[in-house]
Amino acid sequence: MDIAQNTERTREPMWRQTIALANRLNLTYWIIVSLSFLAHVLPLRISYAITVALSYVIYICWPALRKCVMANMRQVLGDDADEATVRALTRSAYRNYFKYLVDFLRFPHLSKRELEGVIKSSGWEHLDKALESGKGVIFVGFHFGNWDLAGAMLALRGYPLNVVAESFQPAKLNDLIQRYRIEKGMKIIPLEIAARKVLRALRQNEILGLLIDRPEPASGVPVEFFDRTASVPGGAATLAVKTGAKIVLGYLVRLPDNTFSGLISPHLDFEPTGDFAQDVQLVTQKIMDIVEECIRQYPDQWYMFQHMWGDNQTATSSSFA
Repeated sequence: MDIAQNTERTREPMWRQTIALANRLNLTYWIIVSLSFLAHVLPLRISYAITVALSYVIYICWPALRKCVMANMRQVLGDDADEATVRALTRSAYRNYFKYLVDFLRFPHLSKRELEGVIKSSGWEHLDKALESGKGVIFVGFHFGNWDLAGAMLALRGYPLNVVAESFQPAKLNDLIQRYRIEKGMKIIPLEIAARKVLRALRQNEILGLLIDRPEPASGVPVEFFDRTASVPGGAATLAVKTGAKIVLGYLVRLPDNTFSGLISPHLDFEPTGDFAQDVQLVTQKIMDIVEECIRQYPDQWYMFQHMWGDNQTATSSSFA
């Protein structure tokens, strides 16, 4: 290894070096397997208590990430929000996210009956109506509430759900995480080979699940989001404009008793102008307008651990969402 490589490595944050080492040794895989077992055997309230305590430790000990999340929360709440409120809701977002991790770890052990016992949902008629077009449905979600449980409910109700998912490293870890989803009836499409498979799914009048709120400063579509410009993925809008597939938004939020309430919205209506780039931007804006309404209602259930707006988008601290 030459001096330049050594220098580059020393510039990497310690947490990145630690994660890289854990991946090489498959430690992350074994940690998740072990935690999944513990989450299954421990009473749920104890699992939640442990992870909530951990969320406070990370909130205190990782200041760069805390500042990032607080900056996003401050933008969501607006200029009238005082600092105490911003901090309180940021801590609440940490708590909710770490509870989501417990739910994910328990995911493979939950039966359909157990899922239906903690989830109350409405709007299924909107999904059925969207499927009547015969051109497929793009089910848009975002890093909000519990998107894995939402996907599981779709699949367990018999809807043909395809999920575009990022691959994790190492491969053993990726196989584990994706198997959790496959066992609940989801079809996983790796992001790196998604193009042909997503078109096939829509042609077969199936449902394609996409998360659309991660910032993409270099290649995203600019939209107005909480009164500032953000760049977000345009894949959902691009597919809808190209194929005529219907776009439906849905979410699942945590209630105070740790059950969940889900809602599926009516499909998005838009009239193509014939200008492809303009149509993609307009549809993406319509999507993000609905996303904004959801986040305004439950700001502490939006898990955005990257800088979302403006110049800060290029200075991402980290994402573990």
